[in-house]
Amino acid sequence: MSKLQDFKPNYYDGILEMDALLDAEQLAFDQATAAINRLLLNRFVMKADSDGLSLLESELGIETDLTQPLESRRYDILFRMLPPHPITFKYLKDLVKSFDISASLQRDVLRQAITSYSRQDSVTTEQLRRLRYLLNVYLPGNMTYRLITTGGVEIPQPHNLGMAVDVHIETVVMPQPVELGGSS
Repeated sequence: MSKLQDFKPNYYDGILEMDALLDAEQLAFDQATAAINRLLLNRFVMKADSDGLSLLESELGIETDLTQPLESRRYDILFRMLPPHPITFKYLKDLVKSFDISASLQRDVLRQAITSYSRQDSVTTEQLRRLRYLLNVYLPGNMTYRLITTGGVEIPQPHNLGMAVDVHIETVVMPQPVELGGSS
């Protein structure tokens, strides 16, 4: 913010009344500057606050729901403001990417279906809601879609490595002929 003291002419240097007057006006000047900046930022969807979003929703005919987070309301407005564009699969994938939804789209031309794959740890429920809305609006009526979210679960299991030896010894004793003494 600008300081009014910086704009004071040199011939007012050292005059206490002018310094006190500029210091007193600084608060009103800062408030007016903040209000002007807020008014300008409210014309941009990504920078608008709740009041600015309400105004944009009113202009676009969107029902204002103050229970939704600001981010969700922003994306709803952006969806409505998208210019008309031929809907191709590449354009749909670009839209998903531009709305910061980490999902991979695949299409099945024969079944007229689109499947969205995403990982549970990389997508939020809000992003899935946006993706569902986007697919409902942009897919033709004869196409279906599925949203598949996968998650990885690690179950720590100890690995026991070992070796077992089973030794079995078998002894065979062959009888030896014994000579009986004295007959030669």
